[in-house]
Amino acid sequence: MIHNSARRFHSGLAGIALMLISLGLIGGMALVGWRMGWEHGVDERERRTQATVDAAIRQAIAMLEGGQDERALAFLEGARRLRPADPTVEAALATVRQRVAHRPTLTPIPTSVMLIAIEEAFQAAQEAYSQEDLPRAIELLLQIRNRDPTFRAREVTSMLRDAALRHGMRLLEGEEKRLAEGIFYLDQAARLGPLPPEASVAYQLATLYLAARDYWGVNWPETIRRLQEVYAMNPGYRDTARRLFRAHTAYGDLLAARGESCPAEIQYRAALRLFPDPEIQAKAQQAGAICLQATPTPVPGGLLGENTPLPPLIPVGRLAYTMYDTTAGIYALYVVDAGGRGMRIAVGADQPAWQPGGRRLAYRIAGSGIFVRDMESGETTRVAGPGTAWPAWSPDGRRLAFMDGAGGIRVLDLQEPAALQRVATGQFPAWGPHGTLAWTGCASSGCGLLLWPSEAPTSVRLSQHANDLQAAWAPDGSALVYTTDVQGTWDLVVVTTGGFFRALTAGEGWEIGPAWSPDGAWIAYLSNADGHWGVYLIPAVGGTPRKILNLGGQLPDPLSQRIAWGP
Repeated sequence: MIHNSARRFHSGLAGIALMLISLGLIGGMALVGWRMGWEHGVDERERRTQATVDAAIRQAIAMLEGGQDERALAFLEGARRLRPADPTVEAALATVRQRVAHRPTLTPIPTSVMLIAIEEAFQAAQEAYSQEDLPRAIELLLQIRNRDPTFRAREVTSMLRDAALRHGMRLLEGEEKRLAEGIFYLDQAARLGPLPPEASVAYQLATLYLAARDYWGVNWPETIRRLQEVYAMNPGYRDTARRLFRAHTAYGDLLAARGESCPAEIQYRAALRLFPDPEIQAKAQQAGAICLQATPTPVPGGLLGENTPLPPLIPVGRLAYTMYDTTAGIYALYVVDAGGRGMRIAVGADQPAWQPGGRRLAYRIAGSGIFVRDMESGETTRVAGPGTAWPAWSPDGRRLAFMDGAGGIRVLDLQEPAALQRVATGQFPAWGPHGTLAWTGCASSGCGLLLWPSEAPTSVRLSQHANDLQAAWAPDGSALVYTTDVQGTWDLVVVTTGGFFRALTAGEGWEIGPAWSPDGAWIAYLSNADGHWGVYLIPAVGGTPRKILNLGGQLPDPLSQRIAWGP
């Protein structure tokens, strides 16, 4: 009797053990399905699939070394579904299947014994969870959900989500080689409930970083694009800044080797914005010199109605404008004339301003200062240091007014650089043809556009709104055009020096950065009225605007941008 009871007891233990082995195999396969089902978005699918397969192979190899053949099999079968015929996966699968094939066939487990095993598995999961053995807790909880989804469903789901969330965050904060695994856990935690903000950001950073790493050396524009997204979110994330520097440099080298000097210079300049480097500086200068020899170039920017007859791009003079290179994350300054001939002036440059007569062009390079280029000789000189912006020429072409970066407006005499004067507090200076200086600022009577006529003892306020910005003078000095948000969106307004106002535009988008044509008949400006930035022309007396250049979907910090129209 005693021997029979002992035999039944040991038989029951063996049954439970076999049942737990079965649960482990089923749960392991559920874990793989859970981990592998995280594809979000068409653009990232291929990269994420490969990352998943690679991580599954690494996990499976570790499991094989630890004698966990069933779990290794589950991971590898999941990897095979994602990447059929992968030789590494197939070789590992053959080894594991051979081991599993020699295991004895499992016999059916009584329901009562199964319930006892599930309860024991739950207690084991709780213990693992309390001891911070989160991977073990996750595995056991998945086994329970797979066997009986109704078993303590709320407790199991809550514990599983928290364990996956915390374990995923630990992995994302750890070694780079475990980022893909960390993404797995966070992705699956998100299936059980929304991720907290810090986890969502960590997930996004890791995903973009891995994508950039996978494109490394294969597709430099995609590498750069993803690293720029990471850098914009967190410049200090891992080695993102240094990687981005190296990617810009490598892409620049590739372009230079192909003879594409102009885009190569853009890449080198983008790298130098991250870290100074004499070698890269020399490459940028060499590429820039070669690029300038190749001008004039086709008009940069997309023409509307390409391949169809078009009226002249502009009726008179030369238009200076900037385009934003999304790959390099930098502006470039171009000039196009009435005949449609265009040339690139400088990389990283914006805020152009023509000298009266059109001999020289002033512009800003963010982080470096204000430069002046002689359009006949090509000679370029820096005239003001870092932080300065928004140059404006005096009527005699000898002086420049500009923002000093500290809330003031200064005037520089180019023939006597030491005679630098701070003349006002404000922003966006504009010098009229009769010597009147205009800017946006505040006086004792309030804020708006201020005018300071030459030889006058003090300034006068012309407009009444603090956000009346970017004023530009009519060639005859009788009026100004400026951008304002007084109506709730950025529009253009024309005001005479006598104080008569009229709205020039009232579009859905932004209308900013205006410039008057040399003959006074037209006003050019920047707008995103159709969802994409472009250069528009409108009669100065009012009328229907016409888009003449597409500048793309991005124009960072648009209120710091303008165009210039010279003779």
